[in-house]
Order: sequence, then structure tokens, then C-alpha cells
Amino acid sequence: MFNYEGSSYDVTEALRKLANSICPGTVNKVRHSPYAVKVRVGTLITTWLPVIAHRAGNNTSWHPLEEGEQVLVFSPDGNIAQGWVLGGCYSQAFPAPSANPDKTVHHFSDGGRFEYDRKAHHLDINLPAGATVNLNAVGGITFTGDLLVNGNITATKDITDKTRSMAADRDIYNQHQHKDVMPGQGTSGTPEQTQ
Repeated sequence: MFNYEGSSYDVTEALRKLANSICPGTVNKVRHSPYAVKVRVGTLITTWLPVIAHRAGNNTSWHPLEEGEQVLVFSPDGNIAQGWVLGGCYSQAFPAPSANPDKTVHHFSDGGRFEYDRKAHHLDINLPAGATVNLNAVGGITFTGDLLVNGNITATKDITDKTRSMAADRDIYNQHQHKDVMPGQGTSGTPEQTQ
């Protein structure tokens, strides 16, 4: 604390703690389990410090920092060794992935990108070549709107449209009969069963 009647040490120490309460730095090393980082602050490299997460309770999130990422170290008592790390902060090495205030963007180092434009009402998801998606919803998925698939569709069970299932169509096709059948080059009449 300040001591106006004593030596200037107390004032100097108080100013040092104040200066160390919030320090910018860059991630020097990452430990994923248990999760912590070391931060380079000037010429100093901290000990392992905890990282402030978006959520860390019953609902949790995981988006670990990486080496070289700019962060802030918060040390309420001025002791950086007891600090907490908040990141990341955009820098010249890692600039913001967009300058559009209407967009929310998640960009990944492998080229994957999730982007939503609230003004255009458009969601754009791009994954790199060879990427896969796995969506599990045992209760079912409801899709509203037209669907265009540029590729094959595979189903492990039946497919049904507004009329009937594909299995029922196959039953009709496999068992259907024609009337007015003529030998030779003639053309038969229409099937007795209808789709």
C-alpha cells in the first residue's frame, strides 16, 4: 500500500503491481491437458497459466489458444505468475477474418469456414477437400425448403415421398402386368397397376 511517511519502496511496489495487472503478450507454449499456456510478456515467459474460457460449467466449450496468438494476462494482485489469460487478440500476424459488421465468421487453419451474414440472411459453410460431416439426431431431423444435392444419396432404410415409399414402388414394378399383349413387334397396353 502507499506509505507517504516511509520509504518510496511501497509506492514503487504499488506502481509495479498496477502495471502488471493487465499485460499484453503472445502465447509461447500450450499444454492441452490440463489446459494451460505460457505467455511471453516482453522478455519474460510466464509459468503455466489458466485460460479464461467462454463456458466452463455444465455447458463447456473448447477452442484452445495456439502458439503466437496475442493475448492479455490479468493479474489482480499484480503477480503475473498468478494471472489468468484471456485471448485472443487480433494482430498483424493473425488479422480478423472479416471486416463486415453483419457477419459472424469462424475460420480454421485447414481452410474450413463457417460464415453467417445477418443482413443477407445467408449461412455459408465451406469445408476443405476430403472433409466429412457427421450429424446424429436419433429423434429425427426436419428440413423445410427445397433441397439440391450435387452427388449421390444413400439410405440404409426406405425413402418415401408424398405418394408412397420406394419399396412400395418396387413392389408394383416387380409384380405389374400388361394388358393387350401382342406377339412380335407390337406394343403392349398400359400396365394394369398404376404408380
